Parts: sequence; structure tokens; C-alpha cells
Amino acid sequence: MNNNIKPTTRPIIPCEHPSLLMRLNLFKENLIRLKHKKSRYKTNDTAIKTLFSDTTELKHQCESLVQYVAEAFEHYALWDYTHAYYPGRPSQQSARVDAMEGCSRVIPTLAAWIHQNETKSIPSLSQNGKALDVTHWLKQAFLAGTSPSHPGYWGKLGNYDQRICESADLALALWLSRQYVWDTFNESEKQQVVNWFQQVNDCQTVDNNWHLFPLTVQLVIKALTGNDHVQQERYTRTKEFYVGEGWFRDGAKGNFDFYNAWGFHYSLYWLDQIDPEFDPEFIRTTMREFSNSYLHLFTPKGLPLFGRSACYRLSVSAPLLASLDSPPEEGNTLCVGQVKRAFRTSLDYFIANGALEYGSPTQGVFADDARLVDNYSGPASSFWSLRALNVAIYCGDRIGLWDAEEAPLPIEQADYQFKIESINALVIGTQETQEVVVIFQDDYTQEQDPISRRLESQSRAKKLLEVCSGRAERPKNNLLRKGLTCYSSKMNHLF
Repeated sequence: MNNNIKPTTRPIIPCEHPSLLMRLNLFKENLIRLKHKKSRYKTNDTAIKTLFSDTTELKHQCESLVQYVAEAFEHYALWDYTHAYYPGRPSQQSARVDAMEGCSRVIPTLAAWIHQNETKSIPSLSQNGKALDVTHWLKQAFLAGTSPSHPGYWGKLGNYDQRICESADLALALWLSRQYVWDTFNESEKQQVVNWFQQVNDCQTVDNNWHLFPLTVQLVIKALTGNDHVQQERYTRTKEFYVGEGWFRDGAKGNFDFYNAWGFHYSLYWLDQIDPEFDPEFIRTTMREFSNSYLHLFTPKGLPLFGRSACYRLSVSAPLLASLDSPPEEGNTLCVGQVKRAFRTSLDYFIANGALEYGSPTQGVFADDARLVDNYSGPASSFWSLRALNVAIYCGDRIGLWDAEEAPLPIEQADYQFKIESINALVIGTQETQEVVVIFQDDYTQEQDPISRRLESQSRAKKLLEVCSGRAERPKNNLLRKGLTCYSSKMNHLF
């Protein structure tokens, strides 16, 4: 394992240590949220759960999931689709930033639909004959969100700002929909949009996966305008986190967890799509190496989730799908049938057991679970759960996903045991019980006991403070950092 990553001092993040003035602003933004929030949109909840409980064609499931998301977004959106106040527990950011995530984390899915289907609208899941003009939504959002005089303005970015993260998803959506959105803007409008995005060039970020967010923005701007402000030093630093076998440490002292799948490899995939000449050999090789062993973590009913952000669980198969969307390379052992089964069963398992509600992914693994919601996660943060869906929509036709016949997963064929040396983890698969176990063979911390390893619940006092202030006040329940070393696909450690 590579432990020789030069560390940097972690900065003091303002939202983690709010001043009195910041707390007053949080309270103000919470009042604005209460003023503008809408009723919970549950029209299609039963239908979408039923769809993923039955044996249904995968493409129809994915199209219906896009419709489900789009219809609810229209209900919650305000200020020309720049923000959306979804129901749920707040983050440690402001309610305003939480609402921005309600746009930024949804529109990449809508943009992927536009890109692949070459249509300006999405049919309504409710079958009421209403067409959802998502292209219009995106045009409005980009022009309003980047205009300082508009009430939906996304704001001036600062160092370590959550909106740096969100700018990457917004830029991706702009690139995906460029033919129908960006190309329709006049020169003044284009410059306004570019000016907002280029703020990231002057912003500092935490020294971890966050380097990939400005890079995404910069590559999109380069692709759309020809202006090259790509900060190669950020990419160089990201590659320093690579430890082998497709795995990245999330910062010099960070975890090895599922951010490797829905954070690192997802972002790297889009960098490769936006600019295929950027660094194809490294990006495609590392993703392939990761996916070849990563597939063994999947079962038809769950996988061994470890680390933080468990609410992003629907995105676990994103790198598998992305690995298929590259020129055939020697050493790629994935077959489209197995990837299709991994993707479909992961959606079925979670959604059929309550992972979608009120038009969005829940804040939990199945239903809402406050113990599993990190303080940086707000009501719409869970839309990162759509990252595998985004890849599937974007490249599904190209990789033969929809027409492929499903093939058994490794766990459905035989027992296995192997070690991922780069992260010092042992993987054990038992065919008879359809269970995969990952055992980390070193301790993250020596300071642990049965009580310290448990999932903690939020106290009533903290819950009240959270409701009143609009700021997350939850315990930190990253089980890796608590010292848990054994994770099962049956996920009993989470309940």
C-alpha cells in the first residue's frame, strides 16, 4: 500500500465552525426556505417502487426513473429552476445552498436524457399527457443562476465553498446539453455563464477529491469556448492519491471507500469524455483495474458498503458502466451482461425497499435514516445516487446495455477469496449465502470499543436545534473512522 502521499494541513472550513453572523444568516435562510417550500410530492412514489419490484425491462426502468425525477423537480423548483427546496434534513451549509443542490444534482440527469434522446422534453410519469420541457428549464436555470441581478443567482464563490462542488455538476449538465442549450445562447449570455463558472479558477479547495470539481468546470469551458484555464497541478495532485489496483486514497490521510466509485472514477470518466486527449491511458487503465475486482463486491441483494455518504448507494455501479464505454483494451474482464445485472439488481434492491420517496432518493440506505446522513449532506445531496443512471443513459446504446442478456455475477457462480493489496482489504464471497464480506486488515484507529463503534442517534436537543437553525447537528457515523473493519453485503452493520 502506498502511504507516502505528502500531507497538507487541513484548512478551517467556515461552515464547520460557524460564527455568530453565519448562524444568523443560517436562521434567515431557513426562514426563507419555510416560506418557499412546497408540499411533499408523492404522486409517483408507489408507481416507481412497484416498477423496481417487478421484472421490468431495464431501459424502461431507467426512463421511468428520469421521468420520476423530472416531474418532482418541476414541482419543487423555483426562481427559474435554479433552486429546489426538497423535503429532508439540512446540511451544515445554508438552506440556500441545499436548494442549489436541488438543481445542480438533478439537471445532469435531465441533460443526459436530452443528449441521448435528442429531444427537448420528457414525458410525464403520471401519464397526464403533459410534456416536461426540460430544455427550457436548463436554459432558464443557466441564465438566471449566473445573473447577479436575478433572485435565483447562484452567488459569488469563495474558498472551500460547497458551490465549487456543485459547479462541476452544473458544468457537466451544460456540456451534455450543449447542442440544445449552450448553442442557443447569444454571445452576451455565453459570456455571463462563463464568467460565473470561471470563479472556480481562483478558489481554494480541500486537498482531496475536490480537485476534480474545478477540473471538470475548466475542461467544459475549454471544450465550449477554447479558453484553456485547466489547472494541471490539480490533476497532478489527484494522481498522487492513486495507490494502485484502481484505488485512490481520498486525500493524503483520507479513507478508502465508495467515493472511489461514485467520486473519483465517475469524475475521471467525464474528464475523459469531455476531452478524450486529456489523459486517456491513466483514466481508462485505472478504471478498468478497479472494475475488474470491484464487480466481485456485488450481489443481487446488496453489497458491503463502507465509508461515508451511504445515501449515494444507487450509484455504486457507475464505474462498471463507464469501464465498458472505452475502446476494448487487453485486461478488461468485464462483460456487458454482468455489468447490466450489477446495475439492475442494485437499483431494484434499494428502490424496491424504499430508497425513493417524495421524488428524490432518501437520506439513508433504504428509507430515511438520520444516523446515516453526514453533516455535509442536505435534502438533495442524495441525488448523487443518480450518477450510475447518468452514465447508463449517456452510453447505454453505445455499449449495448439495453439489449444485452444478463449474465450471472461472480458471487452467483462460485466462492472466492482474494486480497486488494493496495488498500489491504480481504474480499470473501460465499455462493451458498450470496454474501460478500470485505475485511480491512489494518485499523484506522486504535481508540475503539463496542460503544464507540456503534451508530449513534441524534439527541432530541440537537434535533430541535437543527430544525430551528436549518443547520445539521448530527453525530458523525463514518464506521470506517470508528474502527469497524468488517463489512458484509447483508449490511447488518448499518442497522
